[in-house]
Amino acid sequence: MIFETTLRVRFRDTDMYGHVNNATYATYVEETRVAFLLEVFGEFTVPLIVASAAYQYTYQTRFPEHRDIVAKMWFSSIGNSSAEIATELLAQDGTLLCKSQVTIVYFDYQAQRPARIPEDVRSVLHRYTMDSPE
Repeated sequence: MIFETTLRVRFRDTDMYGHVNNATYATYVEETRVAFLLEVFGEFTVPLIVASAAYQYTYQTRFPEHRDIVAKMWFSSIGNSSAEIATELLAQDGTLLCKSQVTIVYFDYQAQRPARIPEDVRSVLHRYTMDSPE
C-alpha cells in the first residue's frame, strides 16, 4: 500500500526564477513522513529519527506551475530497528519531480540509542511495504 498526500509549494521555497531550491525537498519529504504518522498512528509519538537521506532530482519543480505536488510514500524495507522509506514527489500531471530514500531509526530517547521496532508499530509499517509503486 502507498501513503499519498498533497503538498503545497510555497513562493519562499523558490529562487528568483521560480525554481524550487534543492534543500526544500528534504522539507517536503519530512512533511510527508509527519502526515503519514499523524494519519496512520493518530498522533506524532513514534520515536523515529533520520539516519540518512538521498535525493534524486528528475525534473524541475517550479512555482507557480507546480503549486500543489503529490507525495507518495512507502517502506522499501523494515529491519530490526530501522526502515527504508521511499518517497516520490510528482506534479499534478504525474511528472516525477524527485525521488527520495530515507533511512529512519526507531530511537529510545531515554537510553539514547536505537531500539527494536515494537511489533504493533512494525505491523502497521508492513502494510505500507513494497518494492516500488509500479
